[in-house]
Amino acid sequence: MYTGFCSICNLVVLNQMEIPAPTPERIEAFKKLLKEPLNEVKASIDPRDHDRILNDSSYTSLFLRWSKNDQDAVNLAVKCLKWRKENAVNDLTVENIGEDTFKKGYIFLLGRDLAGNRVFQMRTGKMQKKDKEANTKLFIFWLERIQRQEPGKRVTFIMDTTGSGLTNSDMGFVKFVIECFTSYFPCMLVRTVVYNLPSILNAMWKLVSKMLSKEQSDATVLCGRSEINKYVDDDNLPESMGGQMKFEYSFPPFPDDLE
Repeated sequence: MYTGFCSICNLVVLNQMEIPAPTPERIEAFKKLLKEPLNEVKASIDPRDHDRILNDSSYTSLFLRWSKNDQDAVNLAVKCLKWRKENAVNDLTVENIGEDTFKKGYIFLLGRDLAGNRVFQMRTGKMQKKDKEANTKLFIFWLERIQRQEPGKRVTFIMDTTGSGLTNSDMGFVKFVIECFTSYFPCMLVRTVVYNLPSILNAMWKLVSKMLSKEQSDATVLCGRSEINKYVDDDNLPESMGGQMKFEYSFPPFPDDLE
């Protein structure tokens, strides 16, 4: 995993250690380093993404912050941009995903964690395997929406597995979610909180856990109602999770304050 901790401030914190954010000079040098590798795969990259990574320093810096060195950042950027074109990320809309998918309330932003980061929630108990393609697009849409509106800001991701079972659980989709945060939306994830995992899914989760790198494993926690307040207080949790927020998902509009 490409490890990092992001903000648009001058310092970033990783595992309680302060490390300097990339300087403007380093970012500009990185853009020059990127040009040849991007030109080699130009046909496989959306021109909008090509322009963005070479001109939007706040976006470019995410790859440096999420990587061990500049060459790793180049490799990550090329991989990410090719994936974005393959999945038509820039063209995903409510209309081509389907308004009915948004109305189901699988995914939403709600409240803040104890450090002030947004909480991004996914209710897997409501999802169905037959909707995998739409759900995949929905998840990408949401990550793109967050990163576009709040570049460099991070999220705590709560995977609420209440009501999930073998019939609607998909290991492939879980792997996809992990890869999104690892490779395609760098510097967004603070941690993943797997909430209220049913015992029937313990075996599947053990298999998923074996696929995690040490860094991914360190950023993933399993908890129930008694432990969730280590990450999010009751004022930022919906009543359905034992919190005090009166929240009922509805769409449209989006139930959050993003532009």
